[in-house]
Amino acid sequence: MQPVDALIAHCRAHGMRMTVQRRAIFQYLWGNTKHPTAEEVFQAVQERYPGVSLATVYNTLETLTQMGEIQRLDLGGAAERFDPDVRVHHHFTCSGCGQVLDYFAVLPEDVFAGPPGARVDRVQLHAVGLCADCRKLPLPGGSAKSANPNLSS
Repeated sequence: MQPVDALIAHCRAHGMRMTVQRRAIFQYLWGNTKHPTAEEVFQAVQERYPGVSLATVYNTLETLTQMGEIQRLDLGGAAERFDPDVRVHHHFTCSGCGQVLDYFAVLPEDVFAGPPGARVDRVQLHAVGLCADCRKLPLPGGSAKSANPNLSS
């Protein structure tokens, strides 16, 4: 996502009315690495601007997604998440605490080929496991949680 002022100028140049609520949504998303749901964006913006509606948040997120300013993520949870980092990268969801983390990895070239006759537009890996903090937590029995022995670490 481009910086807030540049994004506002871009939106205005394309006829989008710039409201205080939209600006607040842009500001909340700028640099946000938490991968919030629409409801989380709504709650955060509503604290400062109680008049914002959930519909405004959804519409703004949809517009930003269509503009290529944010990514919509379906990570298998109950709600979609949004990521203002549109660079090619991957996501890790901690099965212990639920946080979603970005990570950058180079994937083998054959991953991008796809099945015969198909055209791959984007590849995004979603890994699930335990984050570093959750791995340090003791299991009921005293030992620390270990990584999946079937995966290399």
